[in-house]
Amino acid sequence: MKYKLFFVFLFGLLSAVSQAESNSLLTKPDLFDMLEGKQFVSVTLMLNLDSMLNNRFSEDEISGTFHYKQEGGKVLKLSVKINLRGKFRRRMCGFPPLKLNFNKTELNDLQLSKADEYKLVTHCLEGEEGENNIFKEFLVYQFYQQLSPLSYRAKLLKITYQDTKSDNKIVGMAIMLEDKSSFEKRFDLKELKDSFSIPRSSFDNANFRTHALFQYMIGNLDWSTAIIKNLDIYKAKGVNKLFVVPYDFDFSGFVNVSYAVPNKDYNQKKVRDRLLLEADENDLLYQDEIKRFIELKPVFLDLIRKQKALNLNLKLDLENYLSSFYENLKLGFTRTFN
Repeated sequence: MKYKLFFVFLFGLLSAVSQAESNSLLTKPDLFDMLEGKQFVSVTLMLNLDSMLNNRFSEDEISGTFHYKQEGGKVLKLSVKINLRGKFRRRMCGFPPLKLNFNKTELNDLQLSKADEYKLVTHCLEGEEGENNIFKEFLVYQFYQQLSPLSYRAKLLKITYQDTKSDNKIVGMAIMLEDKSSFEKRFDLKELKDSFSIPRSSFDNANFRTHALFQYMIGNLDWSTAIIKNLDIYKAKGVNKLFVVPYDFDFSGFVNVSYAVPNKDYNQKKVRDRLLLEADENDLLYQDEIKRFIELKPVFLDLIRKQKALNLNLKLDLENYLSSFYENLKLGFTRTFN
């Protein structure tokens, strides 16, 4: 019953959003909406690239220019402030993850909303392996979008990072996540910040279990609601429950990056070993969510098969790993490692 009420609540939100979007006087598209491409969106980011890479632990903003060639051939140029984000990736990766902060006045002049902050999940490794990791992580975002409307929109970008002081440039794939303010407006939600160790009872049951089962499916132990790690928590007006929205899945068994290591906090032996974190006490409580995952299995497999950038062997590996989750459901959840 609670699961049904959750979706009634969500469908109500989506209906309200649809009505608002049908009236152009009430809404404006954001920069995320403007960026269009077939398999990915090609953009150029002009910045002092060498300085950024040589000072990757600096918290200083970097000034740059964002270039995007529109369908008619006109090149859109926007000034942007660039921040490096993440701790592990800054230290371990050849290229750090970024956050782009656009100028609100320039966005307004283009008749766009003032949603100005966008996370970039950039390539960690150079070459084919780095690109494949981005494509696999993008699939994970697509999976969660199928499971829950309360998910961040994501786009694949092919970015040319052009150094403004030389001819040096780096080309890499990236995932762009929508601005949180756009997400909040779409669902009339407000992010909870600086809230730690929130009681389990504060969360919506269906959302909490769907999220936990999703992380179990992709084999990800790199998240926590207790310390708000790799997820955001939102509250809806008039609803006395909290909702989880995840991001950053590179340490999951599904993405299976070469730089991931087993999580010693949980005695994980292999990166692809699954463990149900923050689990409710009884597997039977997940029956509604399990039914939903089973219904979506063909959709997940189809998304893998349609990802043209991945070769056949990688697709088969991902299909087999996904199928092992469904086999695992028949045996019961793994809640602890011996």
